[in-house]
Amino acid sequence: MREKIAIALLCGVALSGCTTYTRVHDYFYGPPRFIVFFPGDSATLTPDAKTIVKAASDRIASHHPASVVIAAGVTAGDNMDLSAPRFAAVHDALVADGVHEDLIARAPIPGPKIAETTAKDGASTADQRVEIRLLDKTP
Repeated sequence: MREKIAIALLCGVALSGCTTYTRVHDYFYGPPRFIVFFPGDSATLTPDAKTIVKAASDRIASHHPASVVIAAGVTAGDNMDLSAPRFAAVHDALVADGVHEDLIARAPIPGPKIAETTAKDGASTADQRVEIRLLDKTP
């Protein structure tokens, strides 16, 4: 009987440690963020993008954030028309995975904060992404 009580106490301490670790991690590194890339002038989720959105929805279901912000990135001078359909693609995938629509908010990725990366062909990929951010507070 004492062994069962000791095991139960150890499990409780271990689980509370996971929550503490998550809070400390988020404090230092910011809220969880999932980055979804789109190919070229497309707003269609690739299989890799679907996997990332599924990981985000699983994290949302297990951690219950106050809000989920979808930020569609488009750099200055690029095709602004792609921002809305890319937001919609990620939004619809999250809702299909069980994320409540009231949790989701839309935001732009500010130009100076976009990390410029270059694809193999030399094209910028900063405008081809959408970020999913999980926040403890509503925006």
